[in-house]
Amino acid sequence: MSSAVVEKSQDSKSHSKTCLSFRGDARELADSVSLAASVSPTKSPRAVLQNLLLHGREGVLEVTGTDLEVAIRVRIEQVEILQDGLLLVNAARFLQILRELSGEQVEVTTDERAGCTIATGDARFQVLGEDASDFPELQDWPSEGTFSLPAPKLVDMIRRTAFATHAEKTRYAMNGILLDLKDERVHLVATDGKRLALCERSLDFTVEKPVHVVVPTKGMTLLQRVLGTSEEEIQLSIEDNQVHIKTSNALLSCRLVQGHFPPYEEVVPKDHDKPLTLPREAFLSALRRASLLATKDSQAVRFRFGREGLELTARVPEVGESRVQFPLDFPYDDLEIGFNPSYFADVLKVIGTTEFLLELKDERSAAVVREESEGHRYVYLVMPLSLGG
Repeated sequence: MSSAVVEKSQDSKSHSKTCLSFRGDARELADSVSLAASVSPTKSPRAVLQNLLLHGREGVLEVTGTDLEVAIRVRIEQVEILQDGLLLVNAARFLQILRELSGEQVEVTTDERAGCTIATGDARFQVLGEDASDFPELQDWPSEGTFSLPAPKLVDMIRRTAFATHAEKTRYAMNGILLDLKDERVHLVATDGKRLALCERSLDFTVEKPVHVVVPTKGMTLLQRVLGTSEEEIQLSIEDNQVHIKTSNALLSCRLVQGHFPPYEEVVPKDHDKPLTLPREAFLSALRRASLLATKDSQAVRFRFGREGLELTARVPEVGESRVQFPLDFPYDDLEIGFNPSYFADVLKVIGTTEFLLELKDERSAAVVREESEGHRYVYLVMPLSLGG
């Protein structure tokens, strides 16, 4: 299985001992370096991956970090390159020093012993480095098969789906976010088997070749950080088992997650007959109160919907019981159903409206949170829990 990086060519290795020297603001450097450092593992069988590769050339500093599954190269233009060259330095130590020197001008220089000196007017740090030729190289940007997406839309879609992915790596396709493009729309979908988040946005172009791939959650959340509040158009390219994403100041490559992603369109309910419009903040507060006594092993809350409103009840053995009344108009037959309240709390944090639509059917069916507007659709499912006696 190929990785998000490739081994360096012999030509690249021939420049590995060129001494790099540059000067810049420590805070600005730290902000960019932290993006690359977030990929570098703190522990790895390959110790070289705990480092960052810094490459100064043509007035620009490029910082690369990788764990062989996700790789990122960040461009920093707000620096003065005093001498082109390469530097391989421990990611955690380098970032820690830059953050401590925040607000000061720093000068970084390397020497032939593969170490570096980080200096300000009143401080000087000498950090041992390694041979830059040992560091794997980020793959070049593919020459074809690219398409563009607006950054603000993609950032919002990641924010609305990433929290629903599965944390355990043994769940394969559930460890990432499905990127599904076809016709004139894009879907991001995430699930952990107990809930599912689907975000759809319309496109102003028609997709020539459909895309259906699972991108690692780590890569998607890193992209979210890189883009921030940017209004730019980003470029994506899919080749083999890799996705490459290019922004104005970064190039991100991720190994695609292997495995079969669940047929999500088939599980989105279309026949729920009990819609409710609820106040977001008040409902979130009620959920928090009802789950105050919850433990890791006992997270079920009993939702009793009736003419008198909603009662939230949680009984935790050897801990106690919570009971919260929530006023609402429920013009349907009484319904009693169990849920993990944190699953609702997660989605309410990413919905920006003051009210939200909750759809119910019966005690065996998933609850559905919906939000729709022109060019946008968001669907979130929460599976019910068994309440026992």
